[in-house]
Amino acid sequence: MPKMNYWTDKWDLHEDICPCDVHFNDWAEDQKLKNKLIYHFGTGTHHVIGRKQAENGSGNNVLAITASIEEYEAFIKLVSEYSKVNKQYSAYFGDIYLTNPTLLPDAFDAVTMFHLCEFFFPNTASKEYGGFTDLQLLNLFTDKTKVGGHILFYTRSIAFDKAKAVIADWEKEKKVKRVSEFKTLLVYQKTA
Repeated sequence: MPKMNYWTDKWDLHEDICPCDVHFNDWAEDQKLKNKLIYHFGTGTHHVIGRKQAENGSGNNVLAITASIEEYEAFIKLVSEYSKVNKQYSAYFGDIYLTNPTLLPDAFDAVTMFHLCEFFFPNTASKEYGGFTDLQLLNLFTDKTKVGGHILFYTRSIAFDKAKAVIADWEKEKKVKRVSEFKTLLVYQKTA
């Protein structure tokens, strides 16, 4: 059995280089999101989306995934020091490409796909490894998003050129529409 693909590094908050998580929080505030369920792909050691949504009084709840051991350890430290954050924010360690759909609710109001196509493990979608392709992953999380919910992409991702082709195929398969650009984010809405 192959070992799980994971990232052997971490990402601290460098807003000047990668502002997507900060821009998501700005978007959520701009949209006046309240009492929503958010899925976040890629926490960073900063956990700025989960922490901000737990502390800003919005009532939003965040479930997030990280493939970095250091980022997961930062989550454990964060919630052990700030219990209120843990009530509305949970992160788990894993490979998003191995997501088991039965473990996810069919209830997300917003999903971040900021790191789509960034993980270049050649075995991800192999039969032996059992993971999804980027398109299959995007379709899965679209299926888990409520009608009227949003799926967001980061236009300055290191793999956005590759992700654009996946997004184009996804638009043909799923009932979604592009609704806006917000700072560095591309925002889609699930229509049916």
